[in-house]
Amino acid sequence: MADPAAEIPQVQGSQSMDGNRLLCSRPPADPLSDVLGDDNLLTKILIRLPPKPSSLPRASVVCKQWGSILSEPEFRKRFRKHHRKPPLLGFFRGYAKNFIPSMDSPDRIPAARFSLPKSSTPYHQNEAYMGCRHGLSLLINLHKLETVVWDPLTGEERIVAFPPGCTLGRSWAWHGAVLCVNAEDGHVHGDCFSSPFKLVLIFADYNTPALCSVYDSASGVWGNIFSTMTKTAGMSWLRRPSILVGNALCLLIRGGDVLVFDLEMQSLGLIKKPVENHGTDNWCFQLLRMENDGLGLAVLLDLTIELWERKSNRDGVFEWVLLQKTIPLEGMVPTRMDSVLFVGYDEDANVIVLTTMTGNFTLQLDSMQIKHIVKRNNICHDTFYPYRNFCTPGRRVGAKGADLKL
Repeated sequence: MADPAAEIPQVQGSQSMDGNRLLCSRPPADPLSDVLGDDNLLTKILIRLPPKPSSLPRASVVCKQWGSILSEPEFRKRFRKHHRKPPLLGFFRGYAKNFIPSMDSPDRIPAARFSLPKSSTPYHQNEAYMGCRHGLSLLINLHKLETVVWDPLTGEERIVAFPPGCTLGRSWAWHGAVLCVNAEDGHVHGDCFSSPFKLVLIFADYNTPALCSVYDSASGVWGNIFSTMTKTAGMSWLRRPSILVGNALCLLIRGGDVLVFDLEMQSLGLIKKPVENHGTDNWCFQLLRMENDGLGLAVLLDLTIELWERKSNRDGVFEWVLLQKTIPLEGMVPTRMDSVLFVGYDEDANVIVLTTMTGNFTLQLDSMQIKHIVKRNNICHDTFYPYRNFCTPGRRVGAKGADLKL
């Protein structure tokens, strides 16, 4: 006798009888549609886009849903928190009006995108520009004895007068540095002025103790002026950019010595260069930020880079130690490199900027990767200050406040 169930045709997507049970087979769901229709899952995917300037603007035009997600301030905050380290947009060369982009199209941001500060800072003078850190740049106007803290992406600025009673003579040297106080999310907060910042001003006359004072934006007040215990010769080299190593701001001065300001202890000290070091040209020294927030020193001898690091000896005393690794530059760059000097350093990527007779190069000290960023037929001594920041939808760029369009 035939099985009655066998006579019932089986059709996909229809109800069927299997004995006394009712079965319902449905077409399999589309997992891609489920993800794209879920804003939470889609957000987790979008925050993993590369932190390049073109990534979010391009993704925002895919559809209204994506554009709506990417325009939310909370998304931009999560995006920055996920990536933590902003991309290197380029270098300010010598002063605020001269920006050298480091990225290729479509991520290349020309200097015209930036809004110069509205103050009367002498942008044409090299000494006016002190460097960038945590999305902010610092300029000094000696004519008015004031500093300008500047956000290049928005043009927003804060003008801070020098400490009361501070007057600089013609022979005085000076240096300034700005840094974000709030370390949350790696000092990346979107609006660079949304968190308090500290402004460090260091100055000295020839063969005198160096002086230092710190401005706190939260209180709007300069701290006391304090000095080194010993005289520091060669302070005229203070215009080299500082590096941040742990809680210490380190500044290279003439001859390879290092001025160290401890932000936590509020103390100013001096570290002598390695005794065995035979470098003489000031352009042949560059401070480095080593692993585990150690202080390093690169020394250029002929066409070879020697690397030094401050390490603790058996007695617990820190001293310079010559590392085994050396970097031979001969053959790494085109010919005509009979002369090479240090002119910049990106502390977040351990990248040195070199100047040669054929232009400027960046050298990544870990991977040894080298890149030709500026081509010319003469050597240039302008300092290259790295500028890092996130270009996300909602951040306004340009002299007229136009949105970044890539």
